[in-house]
Amino acid sequence: MKIGSQFFKDIRRLDKSAFNLPVGLRAAAFVIAPIIVGFAIQQPALLFASLGAVFLTFTERFIPTMPSRMLLLVCCTEATAFGVGTLTATTGHLLSPILLGIGVFVALFAWARTKWAAVGIFTAIVFAVGAGLPGYSIQSAALRTFFSLIGTLWALLGIEIHRFVISHRIQLSGPVSTVAAIGEKQSMPRLEAAVRSALLIGIASALGYTVGLVLGLPRDFWIVITIILAIRPNPNLTITFASMMVMGTIAGSIIAAVITLETSNHYLLLALLFSFAVVLFAVIGVNIILIQIFLVPFIIILLSIYYPGQWYLSLFRILDVAIGGAIAVAMVYLKGLKYFFRIRS
Repeated sequence: MKIGSQFFKDIRRLDKSAFNLPVGLRAAAFVIAPIIVGFAIQQPALLFASLGAVFLTFTERFIPTMPSRMLLLVCCTEATAFGVGTLTATTGHLLSPILLGIGVFVALFAWARTKWAAVGIFTAIVFAVGAGLPGYSIQSAALRTFFSLIGTLWALLGIEIHRFVISHRIQLSGPVSTVAAIGEKQSMPRLEAAVRSALLIGIASALGYTVGLVLGLPRDFWIVITIILAIRPNPNLTITFASMMVMGTIAGSIIAAVITLETSNHYLLLALLFSFAVVLFAVIGVNIILIQIFLVPFIIILLSIYYPGQWYLSLFRILDVAIGGAIAVAMVYLKGLKYFFRIRS
């Protein structure tokens, strides 16, 4: 009863202080701009610039106190992770899951002992997206790295302009919001715990990616992303987080399917994409379910603009997130059983 009541309490929790509409408007404008330019000059590769802007914006929203010089470093590491992930996918079905697991482990562990540990999570996610997006090749890896870097730097410009405008009202040294606390809570873990956590997530990610390849699921990187985000220190937290991701994904996928089935006009899709982006970046830190509800339509509409007629991806998104959540929960339980038997012996 206590576990159940805590679960429902967690999924209903809303941190209204994390809601930030001005940030949502700024982030959406800088994320959508490369797509509009891409249509204007007939350069579809600018999709990767928009993805780069999305990556950096998520990182900054979770760690809003990160200084500019560190954000510049993150621009480079995330763009590089995107390209290296693409190269990983070129190695074939046998080797790529192993390399993906190693890449996730390295990304998580490299940042684990800093106060910006959440950067490792987003770097690992970017790496997984690079490995899971179709159209991978050595040439594509270079192209994705280049345009992703342009996108991250473009998003950084938006962040710097926004900080400059509000600097006379909000000092970065002021109270840290709940969004920032997500990154701060992970600061300076013990080396042993950091290694174990990164290794567990790396193994689980390799397993999830393998499952996606075996089943032939499109966009199988969603399985890996769910695993990276859902695995928590104990089973109850993992179940709660995974369940919230699944519930939000189901709601968001229904919305996305309706929109992409009923709408093919690119101008209307761009307007809807901007609207979902505004709310998505504004609610980061408020509630995981809300993030998923607006994130899924944003992603599916974005993909529909470049790959028309693939509305069914919203259904596969539900399946991928469910598989990723199940693997995350199973891995945490197995880890707990291992320590239980070690203590018993």
